[in-house]
Amino acid sequence: MMVPWISLLLALVDYVLTDEIATQDGCLSAVAQCSLDPDCSTRFRTLGQCTTGSGIEHLQPTARNECMIAALALQSNQLFTCKCRRGMKKEKGCLRIYWTMHQSHVPGYNDFEASPYEYSMPGPSWGLDYGRLASLVSEGPKVQRPASVNHCLDAAKACNVDETCKQFRNEYAKYCLKPASRSGCNRHKCHKSLRRFFDLVPEEYKYPVLFCPCEDSACAERRRQTIVPACSFEEPDKQNCLSLQDTCKTDIICKSRLADFQTNCQPSKKSASYCFRENYNACLQSYTGLIGTVLTPNYVSNSSSDISIWCTCVNSGNQREECENLLNLFTSNNCLRNAINSYTSSLLFHLSENKQPALTTTQHLSLNFPGKDGSSDDASELVKLDSNEDCDRRDKLKASEEKSLPEKITDCNANSGTDIQSSSVMVPSTITSLYIFMTIIENSI
Repeated sequence: MMVPWISLLLALVDYVLTDEIATQDGCLSAVAQCSLDPDCSTRFRTLGQCTTGSGIEHLQPTARNECMIAALALQSNQLFTCKCRRGMKKEKGCLRIYWTMHQSHVPGYNDFEASPYEYSMPGPSWGLDYGRLASLVSEGPKVQRPASVNHCLDAAKACNVDETCKQFRNEYAKYCLKPASRSGCNRHKCHKSLRRFFDLVPEEYKYPVLFCPCEDSACAERRRQTIVPACSFEEPDKQNCLSLQDTCKTDIICKSRLADFQTNCQPSKKSASYCFRENYNACLQSYTGLIGTVLTPNYVSNSSSDISIWCTCVNSGNQREECENLLNLFTSNNCLRNAINSYTSSLLFHLSENKQPALTTTQHLSLNFPGKDGSSDDASELVKLDSNEDCDRRDKLKASEEKSLPEKITDCNANSGTDIQSSSVMVPSTITSLYIFMTIIENSI
C-alpha cells in the first residue's frame, strides 16, 4: 500500500525540483527544453528568422503568416512566460530568447509593456546586526551626534564593511575615475562595472548609497557623485531624447532595462501610490537597473533630489510630445518619486529608532543602515573605500568598554558582510521541498 504513495510523492518532488532548476536560468532552460521537442524547436527557429534582418514587416505575406503561426503555437510553451535575471550569466543570450518570443507576433509590434526580468523579492536582513554595523562607522559610544549627519558618507562606510559591496564599488571607481586616454574615461567599462555593482550588490548596501537622505548640499553632492557622473552620465552635448532611446534599443541590455523600467515605474493617477504596479521596490530595482546604460539616470544637482537622463527635447519637431513623455518618465514620474521618498523616509525612521525594518513587497523596503562618520565630502573619497583609521581606533578601545559593549566589532575582516551573509542565507526552496518530502514519508511509515 505504501508503494503507490511513495511513487506519487517522488513524482511530486521531482516536478518541484525540476521546476525550480528550470527557473534558475529562465529562458535558457526553457529553450533547452524546447530543443528536445522537434515541433517546438522548428517553430522557435522560425521565430528566430522572423526577428533577423529588417524585421517581420518587411517579409512577404507567406513568410509573415508563418511567423504568426509559429508565435501562436508557442504561446502555450514555457518559452512564452520565461524571464531573465539581472546580472545572470549569459544574460544577453537569455534576453535574446525573450525578445524572440515577444518581438515577432505582428508587424511593428514590440512588447515594451512587459518586463523581461524576474522581480526579485526584497532580501532578508542577511543576518546583519544593525547595532554592530553602526559601531563600525562611529567614533565611539560617547561621541555626541552632530546636528547635521551625512548619511551618504555613512552608507559608503557600511558598503565598505561588506566584501561584495566593497569589491564592486572599487571596481567601478577604478574604471569610472581613471581616464583611459586624453579624450576621457572608458565609458563602456565604466557602464559595465556600474551594472555589476547595482545587479550583484545586496539592496541593503546599494540602496543607502544611492538613495541616502540629505539635509545639505554637501551630502547631496556626494549622492550625485555616487555613479561618477562625469564619466557615466554627462556628455559635452545633450542629444535628443528620442535619438538616445533609439540608441538604447539597439543594445539588448539597455532595451530590456528600459522595458523593465517602463513596466515597473509606470505612473498611474488612479493608484494611491501613483504606481500602476503598486510595487515601490520593483520600481527601485528597475531604476537602478538602468544605471550603466546609455539611458543612465542621475540627480541633476546638489540642491534637490530631482532626477533626469542626459538629453533634451529641443528640435524634436512633430515628435515633441513623444520625446517629452520619455523625459517625463524620469523628471515628473510620481511613481518613481514616491518610491524613492518611501525608501528614504523608512531609512530615516530606522536610523532614528535603530531597529531592523520590516519587509514587505510594496511600501516598506529591505533596509540596512550605518551609523555616522565625519569624513571629507570630497568626491575623490569614492576610491578610498578602506578606512584603516577606523580599525586602528577600534583596536585601541579599552577592555572595559568592550565588555560593556559586547556587540561591538573590533575586527574589520573577521566580520565582513560576506561572512555574515554566508552564515545566515535563507534555506533554499529546494532543500525545503526535500524536507517536506522526507517528513511526509516518515509520517506515512
